[in-house]
Amino acid sequence: MARTLATLTVGVGAYMAFLVTATYGVSFTLGGVLPAPFGAPPTSALLAILIDSGLLALFGVQHSVMARARWKRWWTSIIPPTLERSLYVLLASAILLALFWFWQPVPTLIWQISDPLLRASVNGICLAGWVIVVLATFQLDHFELFGLQQVWRATRNRPQVAPEFRTPILYQIVRHPLMSGFLLAFWATPVMTIDRLVFALGMSLYILIGLAFEERALRREFGPVYEKYEAAVPRLIPFAKKRRS
Repeated sequence: MARTLATLTVGVGAYMAFLVTATYGVSFTLGGVLPAPFGAPPTSALLAILIDSGLLALFGVQHSVMARARWKRWWTSIIPPTLERSLYVLLASAILLALFWFWQPVPTLIWQISDPLLRASVNGICLAGWVIVVLATFQLDHFELFGLQQVWRATRNRPQVAPEFRTPILYQIVRHPLMSGFLLAFWATPVMTIDRLVFALGMSLYILIGLAFEERALRREFGPVYEKYEAAVPRLIPFAKKRRS
């Protein structure tokens, strides 16, 4: 009973941490609607960029290393496999909250949209990106993605579900609608400052590198089925045509 309660606590706690992180993520991309609980002391532009880049690198390393099969094999020899996804989500949420809360502003403008209607439209595109992100998670298995399904099945003594290749509607438009939504949310801003550009560039670079590794893993897992899908559906941009070799 104690082990079941501990498993549920970790799983639900990780999911709640994700919800808080997602809320601050939306706030961050909209220019900081929610105040950070910690005030960042003013610093030089160069030091601010170094700190911001370090926070991005920390997120990228954690997200990449813990997603690798070799890491998972080692990690699940130490912790219960049921909690692998929840602990991944929990650590990623902690790092992202640190990023949002300790981010160093560099207010030098790259661009600024002053027209109220255009500003609202660009913020609307940002929010649309977040809506796509949420819909994409539910089109596959939202609760499996964030570890709750694994925890629930374990506490009910039910076997875990094996990965299944499916292509719901958003995944028929692009192979990675989740990442397409993130890119919209990261870049659609009426006020682009130096630090926001660092964030958008850093996250975009991570997405492109991460997708290369993810698709290699998917080809290895699903074989010709995924290769056929890859040839027919663009990666991130709807209706983009593949180059002919």
